[in-house]
Order: sequence, then structure tokens, then C-alpha cells
Amino acid sequence: MKFIFQYFIVKIILLLCITFGCCEDDNLLIEYCNKLLIGDFRYIAKEKNNRLSMSEVSLGFSTSCAHIKSRGYYPDKPLTEEEANFPLAFSINVYTDYLKLEQQFAIMYAPQNHYCYGIDKKSDPIFKTKVYSLAKCFPNIYIVKNEKNLDHSGVNGNLYNYECMKLLNDKNYKYLFLLQNDDAPLKTDLELVKILKIYNSTIDMNIGDPISKKPIIINRRKSLKFKALKMFKKHDKRYHNKALGKTKIKIQKGLLQATISKKTVDYIINEINIKKLLDILNTKKPYSDEVLWPTIFTNSYLQVPGWQHYLCNKRAIFSKHYMTRKTIFGRKRKKCISGFSRNGICILGIESLSTIKEWPHFFANKFRSSFDAGASMCWLQYMYNKKFFLPFKEINENFYMRSSLIKYQKLKEIRKNHVKICKMI
Repeated sequence: MKFIFQYFIVKIILLLCITFGCCEDDNLLIEYCNKLLIGDFRYIAKEKNNRLSMSEVSLGFSTSCAHIKSRGYYPDKPLTEEEANFPLAFSINVYTDYLKLEQQFAIMYAPQNHYCYGIDKKSDPIFKTKVYSLAKCFPNIYIVKNEKNLDHSGVNGNLYNYECMKLLNDKNYKYLFLLQNDDAPLKTDLELVKILKIYNSTIDMNIGDPISKKPIIINRRKSLKFKALKMFKKHDKRYHNKALGKTKIKIQKGLLQATISKKTVDYIINEINIKKLLDILNTKKPYSDEVLWPTIFTNSYLQVPGWQHYLCNKRAIFSKHYMTRKTIFGRKRKKCISGFSRNGICILGIESLSTIKEWPHFFANKFRSSFDAGASMCWLQYMYNKKFFLPFKEINENFYMRSSLIKYQKLKEIRKNHVKICKMI
């Protein structure tokens, strides 16, 4: 079996040697990963007490273009015509764990795609240097130059998304993913293309989720009236609508992670002005990055392409078909299959691999190398094999076509009462 992440494999093998006392070749690692991926419960029960962890790479870890490309395969042409005709883009906020990010990039990489990173200003200088080195090796990587601090409140997360949208404004792509540091790919590029062709400009957003839709914590001292927000340009008839100008925008909450069409992004960047609203919502208050995009995507006055009425937020069925990112929430460790939780989110470990193979979502959150690097490595190796070697397994089109988000967009074409559409689904 061919392995993609040579350095990481050597490191894991060394850890295995220390743990088990013997290690002659890669076969031990192959066996290790295979047993995890098939869900060998007895093996996993034993190995979960010997998790393999890794810290940030050192300055001496080479990120020359030659070394980066020796650790992964980066094709110079699209793997299929279908992928060539449906390029994708990614906006990813990052702050740590360079090696994992490089590995995830290798899995997601396609020459027709575009990748934009917003780096936490507080990140270790070595981490920053490594990410910039990665960007120098690929013309389709872009980095937001004006660095801002990122933290658990979500401050500046949306700002980085917005800056990436502007950097990608003249690029050719069909859909943009809004992601964060620890969102691991569950689907290959070809799988994503086939799925998103079914979405047909539908926004995949978290709406109606009982967990994420509350609480809404914002700066109430700032005016949220459309006139004060200056969202409409002078050539737009809404600019001259005095009644609308006195109307407050309806604030909603969901998640930052979303999958949005280029049509939606173009409208946000070129047809309206969200900067004032972004500035008001961009605070250090809790969950500040989970308000802007749900507010914009569900507003009946803005009507961005693919929008959905905010009253749909009252129905949990819409959150059940949110596919961008799968997260298991659990503040108590006993609720997490790995027995480990961080900031109220279960961390994925070796116990999770056989399960996440079946998830229909696009990305999973989250792997942490400091907790279980072996799990992350084995998962990405599986994704590499699926991308390049395993026979392509057709996606379950019927599953995605049943999405309430997609159904809503189809009903919009024949019905004008959007509130009723929310209730119909």
C-alpha cells in the first residue's frame, strides 16, 4: 500500500515501536489503521489507552516545496472532467497544528480549486511560517494579509471569511466552503462535486438547530436599522425605501460553517454592503461568529441568492439536513465516544473512525493531534486511498435530494409565500 504522509508515518511508527517494542516495517501501521477503520472493538478498547499524540512541528521541519510535494501527491490536472467543470473554493480560519493542515490540504487539493486561509495573529511564529511556505508552493492558495486575533468567542472569524470572499472575487468556482482549523474532510473532491450539483445553488446552512440557534448575544447599543447599516447602494431601489430604512434587520444564529454558491458570494460582495453589520456583530461576546451568516442568509429584505426565510429557524427539520459539518456536542466526557471533550465539543478519536465513514456530511469536527494523532492520520490515509485508489462509490443522490433546504429552494420557484413554505416542509 502506498502512503502519502511519509514524515507522519515515520513518526507514528516510532511511537508504535516505543509502545510495543517492535516494528520492522509499515505493515504494523497498516494493520493498526485497518483495525480502527473496520471498528475492531476489542482492538480499539486496548489501543485507546495508548493514544498517539503529536505537538506542533519544529522550525527544522522542512516546508520547502520539494519536501511538501514529497509528502503528498498534488496532481497538476483535474482528476475528472466533471471536477474540472465544477471548481470549488475554501475559506479556512487556522491557528495551530500545521502538519494536520498540510495533510488535510493534500486530501482536498485539486488544481482547479482555490484555498484561502485566515491565520490567527496570536499563532506561533513557526506555524505562520509553515503556512506561508505552503502558500508559496501553490498558485491557488491565498492568505489574508491583515492578521487579526482569533479566539473561542469567534471574534474576527466572519471578518476572515469576508476577506477571503474578496480575495476570491475574480476566481472561477461554483461553491465556497466556510471552515475552521479542525474541520476534517469526509468527502473527496469528486463526491463534493456530485453532491453540490444536486444542491443547485442552495445554501447549506445551520438553521433551526435547537443547540446552535441560542443564545444570541450582540451589542444592542448599535442601531440595526437598515439605514444605519448602509447595506444598500445608491442605484438599488431599496436604498430609497424610507420604511425599509427604519426596519431592523432580524438577527439569527446558527454556525459559521456553511457551503454557499458563487452566486451568493457575488451578491454579498458586489450588490450589497455588509461591512457595517459585520463590524457591529464582530465582538468578543460568546458565539459572535455564529450570527452574521445566518442573519444574511435568512433575511427577506436582502434576498441573497439561495436565501431562506428566518421563520424556518423555528423548525428543527432544517438543521437535520445541514451537511457542511458534523459536530457532536457534549460538555460531559461520558457523552463522547472518545471520552474527551473540548469547549463543549466531542473530540474524535480512534473509536470514531468506523462511524464517520458512514456520515453523509462534508466535514467532521474535530480531530486534535495533541489528543489522538493516530486517529487523524489513519482517517486521512483512508481519504487518500478513497481519492486515488479505491473504486468510486456513487453517492446516495436520493438522500441529498430529500434535504429540506433543497426542497425549500424548489418550492420558492412556484410559491411566493415563504412563511408557508417553512411550514410545508
